[in-house]
Amino acid sequence: MTDQSETLDERLDGEVLRLRRSGRAFARISRDLELKRPVDAQRAFQRAVRRLPEGEQEAVREQESSRLDRLAEQVSADEGSSAEDRARRLVAIERLRNLLTPEPSA
Repeated sequence: MTDQSETLDERLDGEVLRLRRSGRAFARISRDLELKRPVDAQRAFQRAVRRLPEGEQEAVREQESSRLDRLAEQVSADEGSSAEDRARRLVAIERLRNLLTPEPSA
């Protein structure tokens, strides 16, 4: 990988972080930035957070955790969808929450 491509990756990660902090969903971010899948936006977000100073990382993680809390509440209260659909969506939210946990230092 060249220095130039790393710079492009860092810019992409930073843009994903900016869009996510503004409230955009990973699916929308992936469409807007022409990424292949929402998981690509999730990974870019995780990389961007890891590059932040420790205090900023914690602030972003708290913001994201609050966002996921609100989303889980909305899903749980959605009486228009089946219990199976709500459960599936809550599992996906929990998966995102688990991604917030910082990786242990080596």
